[in-house]
Amino acid sequence: MMSDPTVSPFDVGGNKQLFIDERFIAQADGVRLVMNPPMRDAEPVLTADRPWEPHGITGFTTVMHDQGKFRAWYGAVFKFGFPQEGAIRLAYAESDDGLAWTKPELGLIEFDGSSQNNLVAPLHPRQSMQGGTIFRDEHAPADRRYRLWTKFRPTNDELESGVRAGLWAMHSPDGLRWRYDEGQPNPPTIMCDTQNMFFWDDRIEQYVGYTRVRETQHADEAAVIQRGVGSYRAIGRITSSDFENWSEQQIVFEADALDLARPTPQRDDVLKPVVDIYTSCAMKYPWAQDAYFMFPSIYHHWGPGDFPATMDIELLTSRDGIAWQRCGERLPFIRRGLDGRPDGGMIFANPWLIDRGDELWLYYTGRGDTHDLEGEKTYSSGLYRSRIRRDGFVSVDAPVQGGRFQTPALVFSGGRLELNYDGSGGGWLKAELRRPDGAPIPGFTLDDADPVTGNAICKRLSWRHNEDLSRLSGTPVQLAFLMSDSKLFSFQFV
Repeated sequence: MMSDPTVSPFDVGGNKQLFIDERFIAQADGVRLVMNPPMRDAEPVLTADRPWEPHGITGFTTVMHDQGKFRAWYGAVFKFGFPQEGAIRLAYAESDDGLAWTKPELGLIEFDGSSQNNLVAPLHPRQSMQGGTIFRDEHAPADRRYRLWTKFRPTNDELESGVRAGLWAMHSPDGLRWRYDEGQPNPPTIMCDTQNMFFWDDRIEQYVGYTRVRETQHADEAAVIQRGVGSYRAIGRITSSDFENWSEQQIVFEADALDLARPTPQRDDVLKPVVDIYTSCAMKYPWAQDAYFMFPSIYHHWGPGDFPATMDIELLTSRDGIAWQRCGERLPFIRRGLDGRPDGGMIFANPWLIDRGDELWLYYTGRGDTHDLEGEKTYSSGLYRSRIRRDGFVSVDAPVQGGRFQTPALVFSGGRLELNYDGSGGGWLKAELRRPDGAPIPGFTLDDADPVTGNAICKRLSWRHNEDLSRLSGTPVQLAFLMSDSKLFSFQFV
């Protein structure tokens, strides 16, 4: 197939490229994009067992590999129901292997007259916070290396004196000793009833935040008439160059017509959507070009009292963090656990993706109870680990009968081509390089191609045992793949 001569070749350079959408599929026959759910542990790796967490841990946890160890910040629930004084505090745990966790006595924050605990915030025992996200910021000064965004409630006395609740930012040199930023809340009008996400986006050189949208949750009569539904939860996006002054909020993900038309056994309120977008867990993927992932918790509620009031996790992909594509035909990326288990009611993906070589780990928090249903609060909860093949979220799949596809014209730099490829036992793949007019390049045709078999994160391609593509570097080419019983996750010229 000839490339469109009016479209400039896509410059992939030497960067890894993921098959998370149809960007690199110009023509296809017999292949399809497939979501690949992660492997998950049956048991939680961290549970509530301290006097300051009698009602479990919240769904909003941050886990990262930092300073040579795994570090987790989680919400310890002392009183159920938020907001109220002293209801939820931020606690800290660490691990050498990500499986066996300890809760060190830090001596930082007082609880019940003692600071021998693993609490790190808020600074006053009667303040409360929920949904804290921690980000290691390499662009900040050393005393602000760690940033925290959280739903924050001052003490009753502070509220009476004019201190405002809302989305507060904190900073720390080490992730343990926190101080409040100046001018809180910041941004002053953003709704924060969730785990709001934020990070530095090196593609646009801005801080990006993903937040709850106030306008859709407080719909007036005019909004109901315009949209045809009442209030609902949605995900907004804001940006900042300095983490102090933020852009206007833009809605980037909300329930759509397909969500509203989901079949249900009953419908308690025709003005209420049957699903909400509860959290985002949106992040930039640092190991490939133009790749963003969102792992939102989808809140299901179509019956009386919001029954079933359960949540599972979907997968969304994006090339810019603004336009998002839902994967897997809206099936769960991570499904909630068995009834009665700590992840049997609601699950929430937690930042961040953790590099473990051939795998990426994504932690998620489960709650055994459901959302706001009376008489169902079990307080059973836990932090779980899931494991994902590196780059393995979405793949181009070919059946046993075979399939083929080709890319649009590309320009690359490098001397060889590597694939992340799974051929299982009997699968195989061959690749051809073509000119933009579709003509095979001599020496790199399908007849010349050495078959790729097996299963590896890095498979080098060759043609009659020749891997060297350096003479084509900087020249527009198309890649054409012929596959059988195979999954192709990514490619890279190196």
